[in-house]
Amino acid sequence: MSNLMKEERSAPPTILVLEPDDETRPLLKHNLISKGYRTIVVLDAQDAIDRIRGRSEPPDLLLINQMDLSIEECVNLGLYICQSTDIPKDTPIVIIAEHYGTDLEGQDIQIGEREYVTYLEDGQQLMNLLCRLCCAR
Repeated sequence: MSNLMKEERSAPPTILVLEPDDETRPLLKHNLISKGYRTIVVLDAQDAIDRIRGRSEPPDLLLINQMDLSIEECVNLGLYICQSTDIPKDTPIVIIAEHYGTDLEGQDIQIGEREYVTYLEDGQQLMNLLCRLCCAR
C-alpha cells in the first residue's frame, strides 16, 4: 500500500456542518476541530452543494442544526444535499434538535436508515454520537 493511500485511510473524518446561526457556527466548528474532525461549514443547502461538488472526498457525515425547520424538513434537506452531490447514500445525517421536552433530552434517535436526531443534554453527547457513526464507516 502506498504512503498516500495510508495517509488517506488515516485521515480524520470530515463532517459537513450546516449551521445558519452566526453565534453557534464558530463554537461548533471549534469543538469539532478540537476533537480531531475536519469540517466543511456551510450556511444553507446551496452553499453545501457548491462546496461539495468537485471535491475528491465527500464528507463522512452531515450535521444539520434544526433552527427554524421541522425535523422532517431537516432530513429532507440532508437527503437533497446528498442527492445533488456525490455523497454516498449511506452517509449518516444527524439533526441537532432545537426545541424539545425534558422527556427527550439526552436521547439520540435513529429515525431512518441513516438519519438520526439528537436531543442534546450536553456537548459530549453529540461528540459520542459523531464518533460512533464516523468510526463505524
